[in-house]
Amino acid sequence: MFSYWEKTHFFKYDLIVVGAGFVGLSTAIHYQVANPEATVLVLERGVFPSGASTKNAGFACFGSLTEIL
Repeated sequence: MFSYWEKTHFFKYDLIVVGAGFVGLSTAIHYQVANPEATVLVLERGVFPSGASTKNAGFACFGSLTEIL
């Protein structure tokens, strides 16, 4: 059973993306470009993204000097 708020807000989207990091926003953008009439919702836990995408700027830095330190 869904609440009134869930029924009126969460069932009107063609795509719901959880996470506003690089992958989430890229997914939302590419989907919207491929489907211009679609409605897309991006959900993020906080006011600003704070997941893995904000920690390493999207780069894998295995064995770099700053990682070793």
